[in-house]
Parts: sequence; structure tokens; C-alpha cells
Amino acid sequence: MIIDLFTLNFLLSVGGLGLLALTIILFIDYFAYRSVFYNRYVKFFVWQLIVLITVGSVVLSLVYSEYFGFIPCSLCWLQRIALYPQALMALMAVRKKESVFFPLYGIGLSIFGFGVAVYHYIYQMIPKDAVDGIMPCLADGSADCGAKIIDQFGFVTFPFLSAVTFAFLIALYLNLRRGK
Repeated sequence: MIIDLFTLNFLLSVGGLGLLALTIILFIDYFAYRSVFYNRYVKFFVWQLIVLITVGSVVLSLVYSEYFGFIPCSLCWLQRIALYPQALMALMAVRKKESVFFPLYGIGLSIFGFGVAVYHYIYQMIPKDAVDGIMPCLADGSADCGAKIIDQFGFVTFPFLSAVTFAFLIALYLNLRRGK
């Protein structure tokens, strides 16, 4: 059974909010409790989570662009540029459990992707009249950066989900580095 776009958007939005809650817990745990929660519950599945999130995000971005026909804007492409290498690196690093350099590169790419996603989210949430001339979109004319492919609950959009994904990856990478 092929899932329709509305159902997929809803499921991704609910999953993204759950991922946001877990991300907040992981950051609080990392900075306040020295990774007690992570070591007790997440540590054993960290490699599977990294591969699932990175490869799953790549597949979903391709499903939206190739299957549903949504053309990614320039800001979406910058976020993809930050995500796609992480999927490949994760697949290579998982075999060796390489927790020295891989998390450093992942953190760098995720910080870049997070910054672009936050900028993109702000661009989408500010009314179109107020944005013109203030926050230019890098769009080359093929797609509008202000278009909301996902718009659930009044605030969950693609850049929101992207920012949550990058923040979650940063939390995992920080904990992976701490445990080396």
C-alpha cells in the first residue's frame, strides 16, 4: 500500500516532535547529568540510530523530490549537502565503530545544516510581505524557499524537521565523543 502525502506529512511531523523531545532530553542529560540517560538507554543503539536517522532522512528527501515531484530550493539543497555525506560516513564508520573522527566531521556538518535549517525556518515563518528585501532566499528561481511542503500543527515544516534532525545528530555525536 502506497502512503499518501498527507499521511506521510502527518507521520513525519509527529515523529519529528518525538525526536525533538528526545533531543532536548539528550542535551540536558549531556550538559547537566554527564550522559547518565545516554549511557543507560541510548549508548547500546547509538550506531543504529545514527544510520537510521541519516540514511532515513536521505531516503525521505529523495522520496519527496523524486516520487512526489517537489523541487528542492537552494536552502534545501544546502541542508542536503550537510546531510548526504553523513549517511555515507555513518555507513562506513558503523563497521569500525569509529568514534574519534567521524563524530567531529558529523558535528561540523550538522552545525552547518542546523544553521541553514533555522534560517530557512525563520524565512518560511515570517509573512511573505515582511521577508522581501530583508532575508533574501538563495533561490535560483526553480523553487521558492518560502513554500511549505509540510505544514502541520501551524509550525512543523521541512526546515523545522531538518533542524531537529541535525540537533539530534549533534547530541548523538557529542555523546559518542564523550564515550570514546
